[in-house]
Amino acid sequence: MPREGGDHARGDESWRGEWTPDAIAHALTPGQRMEFMRQLNLTPFSELEALGARWRKLIEDLRAGAAKAPEVLDYQRQHGGALPPEYTDVTELISERRVA
Repeated sequence: MPREGGDHARGDESWRGEWTPDAIAHALTPGQRMEFMRQLNLTPFSELEALGARWRKLIEDLRAGAAKAPEVLDYQRQHGGALPPEYTDVTELISERRVA
């Protein structure tokens, strides 16, 4: 018997079932999953739908980015590691935030 969340939890974009907390949790990395579960347990019932929407968007955005990764990698290989012009390197911004 397949677990709740089905193939979507493994990243199959064709899965069109209902999102559940379990499906969201299984689509996340272990660290993200812990944060999601923490938020799920601390969020009032009246705000659970909005919480689920934020995490679903995160998953969808990550998957969209991952789908573009091979194309970006090919560009970088052909251009000495440079990002395509439509991308912005935010490495320094992330590093500055971690230090702050």
